[in-house]
Amino acid sequence: MKLLRIKKNNFEEALRSLQNEFKIYIPKKEDDNVVFSELGNFKDMDYKFERTSHPIKEFVLPQNETLFYFLKDGSREKESFDTSKRILLGLRPCDAKTLKLLDFNFLDSSYIDPYYEKRRKNTFVISIACNEFGENCFCDSLGDSPYKLNGADAIIYSISNEELNLLIDNEVIFSFFKKYGEKIEEANGEEEVSEKGKIAERATKPLPVKELKEKLPSLIGSTDLWKNISSTCIECGVCTYLCPACYCFDISDITFGKGGKRLRSYDSCMFKEYTLEASGHNPRPTGAERWRQRLLHKFLYYPDLYNELGCSGCGRCIDKCPSKIDIREVINYAFNYK
Repeated sequence: MKLLRIKKNNFEEALRSLQNEFKIYIPKKEDDNVVFSELGNFKDMDYKFERTSHPIKEFVLPQNETLFYFLKDGSREKESFDTSKRILLGLRPCDAKTLKLLDFNFLDSSYIDPYYEKRRKNTFVISIACNEFGENCFCDSLGDSPYKLNGADAIIYSISNEELNLLIDNEVIFSFFKKYGEKIEEANGEEEVSEKGKIAERATKPLPVKELKEKLPSLIGSTDLWKNISSTCIECGVCTYLCPACYCFDISDITFGKGGKRLRSYDSCMFKEYTLEASGHNPRPTGAERWRQRLLHKFLYYPDLYNELGCSGCGRCIDKCPSKIDIREVINYAFNYK
């Protein structure tokens, strides 16, 4: 990894150079939401880079995606989509981590998803360390850190009025920035970043996610537990749609005239129809079973498969849940259930 100290005006000059090859997206305020928008006017860069309202998975796994068009004679044509190189600038470490979690499923499995792969290989990430915490974010409670690279290609930290520090772990990105930096050092790792960046961490009580993983198999049949957890859930699915690590989808064929198209769209394990079988049988008929699946997936199955939690602690599910369900409280409640 390379550690680069760079003046802000030089950093912006480097970004202008990058725009010859990459589309650059930054978080921007739009009404009540913060969304990723393509960087145009550099006056839009205030270096605050608020966490976006929606997760970045939309860049690699769109909410609705046409896989191909087909004709009734059996012929088909793949949909062409934008595979231009892009840089996501200013996302938080919790969001950078979720790209790694998605990669486990779409790239490191026995089947590589070609649609995801094409977008992902052309997507580069420059994240920004957090020097303050949002009301509902909790990456630190999961044993993570607000200054880790977490799979990003580079991370910005220690921003002053005149300059910033950039830790780079990607040779393509480094090749663009090295000529604009004033001082380059070899960095031993993210521990060095934490010390030099002087990122203030709060003292929070860790969530018992490791202990919960060991306990969850014994809780599968605890009907009252899951009923209590799901009692206020209206099954709207917003927690899964806004979760940057959730990737469930449905496939549908839409016909028109002599042909049609095959569409991949987000789905949610919180929907009753998600596990509804053609026979009419549903192995998860109520919200209790669906909430059980959600917790098992994130805190048991995912760690078993990939040695990582299926949650980054971004807190979007807490922010937007209309029933005010707090996943942190759910974790503690399940762990302490007897």
